[in-house]
Amino acid sequence: MKVALLSNINADFVLRLLAKKMDCVPSVGYGDVWGQLLDSNSSLNRSNPDVVVLLTDIEQLVAGYLDYDCAVKAIDEWYLALDTVVEARKDYYISDVMFRSEVLSDNDSFLEERIINFWSNQLEKRVLRHTNIHVLKINNAIYRIGKAAAFSKKMWYMGKIPYTNEGCKVIAEEIENTVSLLNRTPKKVLVLDLDNTLWGGVLGELGVDGIELSDNHIGSIYKTVQQQIKAIKETGIILAIVSKNNESDVKEVWDKQPYMFLKRNDFVSVKINWVDKADNIQEIAKELNLGVDSFVFIDDTATERENIKLRLPEVIVPDFPDKIENYPAFMESVFNDYFRRTRTSAEDKVKTKQYAENALREESSKKMSFQDFLVSLNLEIEKVDLDDTKLDRIAQMHGKTNQFNLTTIRYTRQDIDHLLKDGYKIYAYNVKDKFGDYGLVAVAIVDCEKAEINSFLMSCRVMGKLIENYIIDEVERDFLSMGYTVLRAKYLKTAKNAPVEKLFDGLGYRVISRTDEETDYEINLQNRPARTFFVNG
Repeated sequence: MKVALLSNINADFVLRLLAKKMDCVPSVGYGDVWGQLLDSNSSLNRSNPDVVVLLTDIEQLVAGYLDYDCAVKAIDEWYLALDTVVEARKDYYISDVMFRSEVLSDNDSFLEERIINFWSNQLEKRVLRHTNIHVLKINNAIYRIGKAAAFSKKMWYMGKIPYTNEGCKVIAEEIENTVSLLNRTPKKVLVLDLDNTLWGGVLGELGVDGIELSDNHIGSIYKTVQQQIKAIKETGIILAIVSKNNESDVKEVWDKQPYMFLKRNDFVSVKINWVDKADNIQEIAKELNLGVDSFVFIDDTATERENIKLRLPEVIVPDFPDKIENYPAFMESVFNDYFRRTRTSAEDKVKTKQYAENALREESSKKMSFQDFLVSLNLEIEKVDLDDTKLDRIAQMHGKTNQFNLTTIRYTRQDIDHLLKDGYKIYAYNVKDKFGDYGLVAVAIVDCEKAEINSFLMSCRVMGKLIENYIIDEVERDFLSMGYTVLRAKYLKTAKNAPVEKLFDGLGYRVISRTDEETDYEINLQNRPARTFFVNG
């Protein structure tokens, strides 16, 4: 990705630091933000950046305005200008803001806070309206080192540079870390030990009343970490427990320990036994239908961590902090390094519920034949209308679906908008059964000009239920009704999509050409075979 940094103050030092780690557009000076973005022949637009970072100094923007109405007008004008320059194929990061010094009227003690809140509200509106506008949390970076260490009055008066060297450094790091999320696939599962991980001490030795988990001293550290883990879960991350313990003892903690912030229903899978932890993690992966490379494992015991590293090298195993007071900072870094994403969707927030429902399905499937099981699910599939929320979800699926993904094309929301304008057909489906609603979990994109299935993917949560047969059958019937006689498709091999390597072969498609990396298919729509699926309605 090529990154451009624009600002109303001198941010060249930040840009120089950023350019050491990322491909950056050379400095275009400062102050002329909108001229650079609006002029198609500007040096910025000739460089054609993929990402535009707008770092705004609120104090400079509202300079001289000692009343709220004037400040609001300046902010309104800034955001109206932003609305005119946003392009679908670029991502934009807009910084949050803070005042460097006490420059406003003493007559209004809350003037600064009100101005910052107005800025934040305007930014939130744009983030909700545009999937390619994101928040750059500069304030978090500055708070880590403190305002006194981040800002320099001397540098401001010398060259309109508000930041110290340390301030420039943490801001550049925050930009790099945040922008890099666009190209990162976050992990999906956080697996946790219990003793000395969710509480202090060994439960089997100390009992429920003896473990350290409270509002005081070391106990408060574990409480804080549990709160952090709960917040991680709320972003859509799946929680699981793998612990060598007696399950009845742990149940007593859940029932009686008043500071046990994480409850049993926060965890999709719980393996409390004396089985090797690597075997337990593999069992969880099987239950969730996820690869172990989606897992992060946290355990205070070095031998247990080493066991997982050796037996399951795809699992991320961070080194546990040596000092317990560093535990909350460690957990924050785990989130930032492995789970943080650009934005969290509504679909992400219900992941725990969906995977818990899937565990019930897995248990049910063990009690009857495969066909009887599918019939018993009462599967319902609904083709959905493509509103903004659904298109966002479709883009999200293209960014992270690996196993059931025939071509693994990583379409962004902006790419999908362009496909629709170019006449592609998109088939998107909600799926539910008697245990619950999976949400939008299947997508097929067809190039009408080539009569070719360009992309076909499904969430791993609905694999193995013959839903793909229903969807392909509907796509084929639709194209036959439009007058097409042949439909083409392809499979592009990746390291993770082996489960669908022979999908089109099994659906009766004829191989046109096949190499080690790609197979091209076609089918005569007038002579297509009957497909087996079990769908109500």
